[in-house]
Amino acid sequence: MPSLPSLAALLAATIVLHGNPSHALYINGSVIAPCDSPIYCHGDILREIELAHPFSDSKTFVDMPAKRPLPEIQAAFANLTHPLRNDSSLQTFLATYFADAGGELVTVPRANLSTNPTFLSKLNDTVISQFVTQVIDIWPDLTRRYAGDAAVKNCSSCPNSFIPVNRTFVVAGGRFREPYYWDSYWIVEGLLRTGGAFVGIARNTIENFLDFIERFGFVPNGARLYYLNRSQPPLLSKMVKVYIDHTNDTSILRRALPLLVKEHEFWTNNRTVDVRVNNKTYVLNQYAVQNTQPRPESFREDFQTANNRSYYAASGIIYPETKHLNESQMEELYANLATGAESGHDYTARWLADPSDAMRDVYFPLRSLNNKEIVPVDLNAILYGNELAIAQFYNQTGNATAARRWSELAANRSASIQAVFWNETLFSYFDYNLTSASQNIYVPLDNDAVALDRRTAPPGKQVLFHVGQFYPFWTGAAPEYLRNNPFAVTRIFDRVKAYLDTRPGGIPASNVNTGQQWDQPNVWPPHMHILMESLNNVPATFSDADPAYQDVRNLSLRLGQRYLDFTFCTWRATGGSTSETPKLQGLTDQDVGIMFEKYNDNSTNAAGGGGEYQVVEGFGWTNGVLLWTADTFGSRLKRPQCGNIMAGHPAPSKRSAVQLDMWDASRVKKFGRRAEGSMGRLNAW
Repeated sequence: MPSLPSLAALLAATIVLHGNPSHALYINGSVIAPCDSPIYCHGDILREIELAHPFSDSKTFVDMPAKRPLPEIQAAFANLTHPLRNDSSLQTFLATYFADAGGELVTVPRANLSTNPTFLSKLNDTVISQFVTQVIDIWPDLTRRYAGDAAVKNCSSCPNSFIPVNRTFVVAGGRFREPYYWDSYWIVEGLLRTGGAFVGIARNTIENFLDFIERFGFVPNGARLYYLNRSQPPLLSKMVKVYIDHTNDTSILRRALPLLVKEHEFWTNNRTVDVRVNNKTYVLNQYAVQNTQPRPESFREDFQTANNRSYYAASGIIYPETKHLNESQMEELYANLATGAESGHDYTARWLADPSDAMRDVYFPLRSLNNKEIVPVDLNAILYGNELAIAQFYNQTGNATAARRWSELAANRSASIQAVFWNETLFSYFDYNLTSASQNIYVPLDNDAVALDRRTAPPGKQVLFHVGQFYPFWTGAAPEYLRNNPFAVTRIFDRVKAYLDTRPGGIPASNVNTGQQWDQPNVWPPHMHILMESLNNVPATFSDADPAYQDVRNLSLRLGQRYLDFTFCTWRATGGSTSETPKLQGLTDQDVGIMFEKYNDNSTNAAGGGGEYQVVEGFGWTNGVLLWTADTFGSRLKRPQCGNIMAGHPAPSKRSAVQLDMWDASRVKKFGRRAEGSMGRLNAW
């Protein structure tokens, strides 16, 4: 990968880039960090405060805007007793010099946030309609404006980590207090269906990301300085497409089209790799972040992964390390940790050279991260979709020559995807491993593998399943003979059907139980949407009565019903209610029903979090996928049957992104009804 120039960032409300604006890095000797902030990106202040562990979540500190100029903070920090401890002097320092996390932002008045969800007329069940209506009513609690200096005592020289945005936006919720790149695609899907003012906010979301491309040459992982060394799955072109499809507003292309091309250049210039298969070289793309430091938002966790001399397993067993990492190995680990975050899948067996350690929880699982050597099928399928979308945008703006060129790029990528990732024997796509120069096909066998997982697998192994294998059908990158053939699609989705038949929850991110969040048993709303839409993309090539086509449509509907079931039942288990499904016994008015960021494949009412935590508003992509599901399947959806449902109080180890540690929550700015102390009034039925 070519070396990247440094980023010089002013630690106030604006950022100034020096050198090539396509990159955002701070490089000083062996230090490669996201930006030059000595508070939020690297240096002694960040390191000592995070390792002193003043908050449960490392992200809390780096989201706290300063209340004093940088020189004052540095002087006060120098006067503290070092090394820092989590004592009264540190807490006094934090209270004196830093505002609450998220303090740069302000609420948008509900009166300004009209809705017009016309798709609700498709729902003929009272419970489903009221549930979806209440989820729509969460959007105002997630809607924000950047206020900058005005939000922190008008201190124009006080640093903060937020990358300023000019327009109203919607956050994911919980600990995610800023716009996130790939989350926003599913948020936009939901906002467009919500209608009213939220259609404009959907466009605002796109325009804010276009601003980032103008300034940085790419869309960062999220709107924080500490994310300026990495992106996320590049779904902006897809956001523009669904916005135009929904509104017919092609005026956005005047600004968007050249910037989408510029973003594509970031990926082709900085994330390109040559893959040689069968004596032919294919040019593809991968996630690859330059970084030699712990991620600021996960500083303590990354530092411990690299430096601890013992691994503390969930079982209580302590495993001493067998070999301490040297400095270059730590730097490589930090690069892989950041690269995993860029993929959006942080972390998964897909990126582990030795997933068996994670499956047995016996040693530092993330020390075997190898994702900089993985070429992912899903990223390349997304880039195919972007190339095809850009071709369509050029056609819409009357540039047929450019449209043909981008169509050729897409066709070439589709051919490369088929040559490198497709496995005809297993009738599936697999990531390519540069280390082994082969597809990543097998992983260690676990105890709940279905028969299809074991096919062709050697003893002790199973065929790897992950939702990334289906992205070529979501974006259309698969060749026509596969994606337009219902019989072929049913064969390709046979394990999806098998998991749906054998597990009460949704489809897991993978079939490997590693304890990592992008593996079994975790079920992610974006993945459910991708599977459903992939199936919906299949045409009735032979006839509507074709049994294979009917199987494809029925599987999509089953996935939609299952998504409704587990989101509703979990929401009800945590306090949600409708006029026909009253609040469960044991819950209070403050228990209002939670929309989590992820769910489980082993239950329709696994709440995904709990313990002594404060529940906050959420969760963007979950809500967006629910609205898409309700709109897409309408009256075909049946009222969820939750069985012998009880109030949900899951184990603390399963804490969700929407559940903040109580101490952390005391230093996080409150928004919406949480700020008003009226979370208990969310249910109006």
